[in-house]
Amino acid sequence: MPIVSKFRKRRIRLAAFLSVCGAAIVIGQAGDIRRVFGQEGKTANSETARDPADQNRSASQDKTRAPEDSRASVDPVADQDPDETKIKEPEFRRKSKPQLKRALTSIEFKVTQNADTEPAFRNRYWNNKKDGLYRCVVCGLSLFSSETKYKSGTGWPSFWAPIEEDHVGYKTDYFLFYPRTEVHCKRCSAHLGHVFDDGPTDTTGKRFCMNSAAMKFYESGKENDFDE
Repeated sequence: MPIVSKFRKRRIRLAAFLSVCGAAIVIGQAGDIRRVFGQEGKTANSETARDPADQNRSASQDKTRAPEDSRASVDPVADQDPDETKIKEPEFRRKSKPQLKRALTSIEFKVTQNADTEPAFRNRYWNNKKDGLYRCVVCGLSLFSSETKYKSGTGWPSFWAPIEEDHVGYKTDYFLFYPRTEVHCKRCSAHLGHVFDDGPTDTTGKRFCMNSAAMKFYESGKENDFDE
């Protein structure tokens, strides 16, 4: 056999061998690629499969946290009904003297209708330290708040200002042979006491010296329970 033909056959065989090896390499790489992408696909699928459960758990956690978040964002003041915190005034119906005698105690009638003065240190509210509202014992009009009450040492409940300036009236009396400024309920004219200029200097400088018998006290939160 000629030498040229032998070399040609060897080249053909070598080319065929290299083709087979190249195909095997390509197939192997393709398999690796399929395995890689298949693994990624499985991972993606598993993550996708877990998503609903994770979402459910997240949603349940959000639901669990929701009440705390809502409670944290609640403003107690803003949620209060303005009508519940506003001071209301009862309807006024003027009573006759006989009706007042039946409705009031003896000391209440004497103070409010005859301008008498109750004993110092022996009355209901001179040492009352509770928070609340003082109303007229006759007609229920709001008169003074515990916020302006202070210890005057006189033995009568003392305030440095009324709750509303137009809820009280004034007139001058001479019962003690010198002029004093008498204070009365602006609505029903019930006598309350007197006002002096020796009150706290860091407020109004006034001392509203009131008779406990002329007022009725309502604790904080029950200021509008005047029907009870």
